[in-house]
Amino acid sequence: MNPDLRAASDGDRRKGDGDDDVESLYGVYHPYFVRGDVNDDGLLDFVLAFVRRDSDPDSPWFSIVVFAGRGDGSFSTGASLERDISLADGDLAIDRDSIVVTPDVSQDAARRYRWDPGKQRHVFVRDAPEEPSSPPPAQT
Repeated sequence: MNPDLRAASDGDRRKGDGDDDVESLYGVYHPYFVRGDVNDDGLLDFVLAFVRRDSDPDSPWFSIVVFAGRGDGSFSTGASLERDISLADGDLAIDRDSIVVTPDVSQDAARRYRWDPGKQRHVFVRDAPEEPSSPPPAQT
């Protein structure tokens, strides 16, 4: 474990206008911990945010770490996904096969990471360009 980091707690998140809605939707809401199969191996994994101990409590710096499940029920040493990001107004989520890092839940900007079996790690996924709302006109 890195002595410069500590596990993020619910108290590290600044309360926002939509927090009551999130808590009523999910019941129990932990913005910095999610679990699911994030590497498509059929085993439970988890993603956890950590906070730099030397950062300002009003604007802490976070690092995101992925812990892969093992067949014996234990978890691997964590693999870093992002370092030194602002996440006090954001959260972590899993959307189907992606880890979603949202620095500010009041904005639409989120970053997605998917497991790349060839590289044996999570990779940043760029959003596909928007599809036209109608097919292109015929050229004949």
